Amino acid sequence: MAKPHTHSWAPEKLALLSRADVETARKNALRLDVEDLVRMCELDLEKRAPLKTKRAKQVQPKDSPSDFVGGYHFVCERDRGVTLIGDGRFWSGSWVVSEANVRKSLQYGAYLALLETKSDVSYRQGQILNYRRSARDMLPAWDQVTKTRNEEGIEFLVQETNEPYSWIGGGSGEKGYRWTKIVGTPKPETDTIQVTSP
Repeated sequence: MAKPHTHSWAPEKLALLSRADVETARKNALRLDVEDLVRMCELDLEKRAPLKTKRAKQVQPKDSPSDFVGGYHFVCERDRGVTLIGDGRFWSGSWVVSEANVRKSLQYGAYLALLETKSDVSYRQGQILNYRRSARDMLPAWDQVTKTRNEEGIEFLVQETNEPYSWIGGGSGEKGYRWTKIVGTPKPETDTIQVTSP
């Protein structure tokens, strides 16, 4: 008959160890069939704050010939800069985005979504029909003071739809892109409307 293992562990002694060390002590106690020490380790681990899991960083792919921006998500105070033009269409307000990406997006029927915050669903969304370059007149006054403002941006013409979108995108900025692999042939390119002000 095997001699039972003895130990000198106490809850106070376990509390001084790191979580990893207590987990190791528990594994060893299990292997050696020292039930009171197994239970003591389990109680200690239950008292400790749960391990924080790192959120997976959302990585947006780089622009490539096989990808396009299939959806543009913008954090935008309720209808700031938006112009309703009838027939369920609207201009989005001016945003700093790559014109090359926008041209490619138009060929594949991309959408736009405006959200109050990243945790909300979009309050206004739809298929992008066209775009124009326009002055960035919807930025806050502090932006003008710090000189971080781009004077010109892209304004999207959108056919509104009813189905809201959840936020897509990484980082802390006001815009997010849904990158999509190209499958199929693009639509014929439309003429872009060029204006200097909305």
